[in-house]
Amino acid sequence: MVKIRYLFGCPNCNGPIEVDRLLKGLPCESCLPGYLGELDVKTIYDLLVKNGMLKSYAELYYNLEMLEELSELFRKVVGKDPWPLQKYWLRKLVRGESFSLSAPTGIGKTTTLMVYSVYRGETILFIVPTNSLKDQICQRLKAITPEVSCGNAEEGKINVTTFYSINRNTKTYAEIKPKVVIVDDADMILKSGKTTERVATILQIPPEVFDKAVQLVKLKKIVSAKEDEELMTKVRELEVEVYSWRPTSQFIVSSATLRPKGAKQLALRTLAGFEPSTVQIYSRNIVDSYYNSLDMVGLLKKINDKGALILVSKDYGRSKVKEIVEELNGKGFKAIQAISGRKFMDKFSSGEVDYLVGSASYYGVAVRGLDEPKRLKYVIFYGVPKTKLPLEESLNNPFTTLRVAEGLSLDVSLLRRKLLTLSQSEVQALKFALRNSESLNGKLEELRVYLTKLKEEVMDSLKARKLHVLKLDNFIVRREGRKYFILIPDAITYIQGSGRASRILNNGFTLGLSVVMVDDRDLFELLIKRVRSYSGEVAFKSFEELHLDDLEKEIRESREGKSRSLNIKTALIVVESPTKAKTISRIFSRGVRREVYGVPVYETIIIDGNNVIVANVVASKGHVTDLTTESIGYHGVELEDEIRVNYSPIYKCYNCQKTVTKRTDKCPYCGSSLLYSSERIINAIRLLSSDVDEVYIATDPDQEGEKIAFDLYALISPYNKNVYRVSYHEITKSAILEAIRNKSGFDYNAVDSQIARRIEDRWIGFELSSVLKSVIGDQNNGSGRVQGPVLGWIVQRTEEYKRNMGWVVYVKIGNYSVKRIFKSKDEADEFVKSLNVKVYKLGERVEEVTPLPPYTTDSLLIDAYNRLGLSAPVTMRIAQELFESGLITYHRTDSSHISPLGIGIAKEYLSKVKLESEFQGRSWGDSGTHEGIRPTNPMDLNDLQRDIEENPFKYYIKFTWAHFKVYDLIFRRFIASQMKSARVTYAKFKIVLKEGVEELVEVPIKLEGGFSQIYPLRVFVLDESKVASEIKKGSSVTLLGYADVIKIMKEKNIGRPSTYAKTVSSLVRHGYVVETKKRYFLLASKRGMKAYEVLSNNFSGFVSENRTRLLLDTIDKISKGSLKLDVFVRDLFAEVSSAVRPLINSSELEEKV
Repeated sequence: MVKIRYLFGCPNCNGPIEVDRLLKGLPCESCLPGYLGELDVKTIYDLLVKNGMLKSYAELYYNLEMLEELSELFRKVVGKDPWPLQKYWLRKLVRGESFSLSAPTGIGKTTTLMVYSVYRGETILFIVPTNSLKDQICQRLKAITPEVSCGNAEEGKINVTTFYSINRNTKTYAEIKPKVVIVDDADMILKSGKTTERVATILQIPPEVFDKAVQLVKLKKIVSAKEDEELMTKVRELEVEVYSWRPTSQFIVSSATLRPKGAKQLALRTLAGFEPSTVQIYSRNIVDSYYNSLDMVGLLKKINDKGALILVSKDYGRSKVKEIVEELNGKGFKAIQAISGRKFMDKFSSGEVDYLVGSASYYGVAVRGLDEPKRLKYVIFYGVPKTKLPLEESLNNPFTTLRVAEGLSLDVSLLRRKLLTLSQSEVQALKFALRNSESLNGKLEELRVYLTKLKEEVMDSLKARKLHVLKLDNFIVRREGRKYFILIPDAITYIQGSGRASRILNNGFTLGLSVVMVDDRDLFELLIKRVRSYSGEVAFKSFEELHLDDLEKEIRESREGKSRSLNIKTALIVVESPTKAKTISRIFSRGVRREVYGVPVYETIIIDGNNVIVANVVASKGHVTDLTTESIGYHGVELEDEIRVNYSPIYKCYNCQKTVTKRTDKCPYCGSSLLYSSERIINAIRLLSSDVDEVYIATDPDQEGEKIAFDLYALISPYNKNVYRVSYHEITKSAILEAIRNKSGFDYNAVDSQIARRIEDRWIGFELSSVLKSVIGDQNNGSGRVQGPVLGWIVQRTEEYKRNMGWVVYVKIGNYSVKRIFKSKDEADEFVKSLNVKVYKLGERVEEVTPLPPYTTDSLLIDAYNRLGLSAPVTMRIAQELFESGLITYHRTDSSHISPLGIGIAKEYLSKVKLESEFQGRSWGDSGTHEGIRPTNPMDLNDLQRDIEENPFKYYIKFTWAHFKVYDLIFRRFIASQMKSARVTYAKFKIVLKEGVEELVEVPIKLEGGFSQIYPLRVFVLDESKVASEIKKGSSVTLLGYADVIKIMKEKNIGRPSTYAKTVSSLVRHGYVVETKKRYFLLASKRGMKAYEVLSNNFSGFVSENRTRLLLDTIDKISKGSLKLDVFVRDLFAEVSSAVRPLINSSELEEKV
């Protein structure tokens, strides 16, 4: 039997603990000896106290105890248990965490905060936007406790006041030193720098700390635009000063809709440690429609029902809002203007008025501030909601300039390529410089100068052509008088505004009707496109086709408790990479970032029908544990009656970038104390898991991912018992939803196989490294089962290459090349002089050729090398980034199978490009664990680049030409695999180079139809009138390249998708193999030849191809459950003991070498 022990992680003492105890939620044997069964937290706490062993477990217990006390108070006050989302907030509140609450009206934010305020029983400050809301909250609080102060500052009480009062009496409220500051409607802070500063004063933030935080924010913005070492040093100094300040007040923000932009607001965010959440779009139960008229009275008569919000497109101005109010009131419709304050809302709620009229502005009170679920049933947009901006001002955005220039058919292809590969900070720097006419450095300055000239060219071109309207993919340029404006459909305002008619009521969503009164058909079409990009399920219907009587009945019933009920829960999703965390957060909503122990966490909302999951997404950054290098057992494995495998946290040295797998305060390589420990990530994940209902471990779907998932599962278990494995092969909304629906347990066989692989790698690697070190003489040595044979191939090929050196003559005939090898330069020169090329066509044949299957890992690496000249490690890194950004499916796969979803993507794309007649769906074999590598959307390279132009920061990677080329390769190969066969014409030629020297060749000369229209094969033209020759030093034997090595590994079955690139990279890292500058050919170094000599002379059977293949097959058996891990470990130890250990430092080894 094999046991796993972590040398850290006990929930009480953080000392060594076995997995079995963690999974039962128990502390280690030292803290709680003798107990093996599952115990509840209270019992464990009592036993630790009784034994005098209580340490960190106290925090877990006290938080749980306080949560239960607070929940009991909640039940007493509210009359029912808190909802899952409220419980999530309560857990964070009792822990004293500062954070932001984000949820629509009806979820119970204010109730939760009032109950918590009563529970704390200390000086609390509750800041609200209006007097009416202040009075309402005071009244509710006084029904619970007498310790309430309304409008006055009093110590020891719950002080409820307004922003107006705060601004007038900052000093008074600061003097009572509130322990908790609650802000309802954080937009009041985010709009005003003065208010922000006053709130900071009340939070007891020293003025000098706040000033330095403001300075830090400003300097960071400058540094992002200009690289300046002196400024960077100043930034680092300010960071140390600012982050060393610790808050004394808990700061809770509720209902923010804006993002902090000003320096003071950003400074407060920095000091508070979290970002105010934007109100998330939970779900919309809306019928979306359009009306081809601006006759408001006529439309309202057709609706024939009360309770509408009318939103007037901003370009009509405020005068139009007043005009509509007056018109409606004149026709007998009771209407009022929706402006700041609460009076208009009170009149609407009471039934005094039936129609609210406001501006269609995302920041306006009519869009973000209305919550009246019973009365507000209809939202009417007067004109397509749009943003109107002066063109010249808009051209300060480089991507806007690019799109307008492309619309004018100006040649900006080079600019496009350069802009698409800029980072987010570089784009922001360009915008800032263009807007303020400031200079930059290097390539950014070149771009700024070019864009400045291009802006002028764009404006001149528009005027010269006398264009009145220019329709583009994402916006419209329109001339009004002598000026040009950009009109952009405002999709976010449409979604938020229409959502006012669909709110939470009686634990369900009300149904609402939205009507867009179309004033610009082109702009409306763009609005539909943009809205669908945010919310794919939106489908607009003609208002005239609606069955209004039936719809009105459904709308009414949804407000009578007959609407679909919601199931809300909270979850933690753990992925491997920060990019993946950000991508998942973006897919579902506009995620909010905060930090826990310095670890970024992204909060998002996942909607699946009636199920709502408030999710925190966090990255483990790969493995959080590794086989220890401490002096325990045999290289971390104890081999007694039971086998115990010991794992340490992983330390990364900031200075030398090396990894350490033993508990340490200093890097053993460089002596630096700047270490980043995976314990910080583990502690953050443990804390986050204790806040939520369920935990989903969503690491990669392979053996490494399964081991990471298992480690996290074990280490989380004392803090949350509802931990599940979720697997997906692409990062898309549908795939993530399907993974959560099919949450499961863990694949223990896959975990065992990874443990086996790691033990084998450590034992073989460490022992062979010792051998190589004793012979070669430095620390940078290593080898493993797979690396040994691969090094052998490269050494043998290098030797053959050198033995067969000579002079190579390349004869190019059209685009076909013939090669001849000569021993001497004179022979090569003589051959070239005597060339007399003649080409004779001997015949043709036509063959139907089926497309190649979608890429697997090996075929992608081979093609990327052969077609693009990319090394395997570079290709794997790019594929990883494309996968994590949600653009392709999982890239470590040996399967070509394509799912029905994938086939559907190909069909949709071919239909889009008018090639539906060429579609021929193929599944490419039976379904297995993985799919072939394919795109996740019907989006070709041009579509992808357009998407980046329109949404420059949508993907969280910095694109390079290689990203685009690899994506294009994957996309074309996949689409071709779902197309009909192509007709290929082959021609047979006799090539006479000179008298007596000829050769016969058959090559493709023509392609027709089928997949060739997407994925063309190379065709040759042998034109004897276009002959060129070249002489180069070379060999009759070609060096191995990455493609050749991967192909051999695949054929000989000694590699796996996860090891193809790593194997060669490891040989290069150890200095055994050198990559040539051109084409990445692999050349064995003297060091590599020496290492191979040592290995082949001493351990030929141990690192042979057959032995390596057998070992990998054995590990595969473990993953399938047909071989036990303990049997493998003992057999491996016996083999290593007999074949390697006796030779270390022995005279026999020296003699053989």
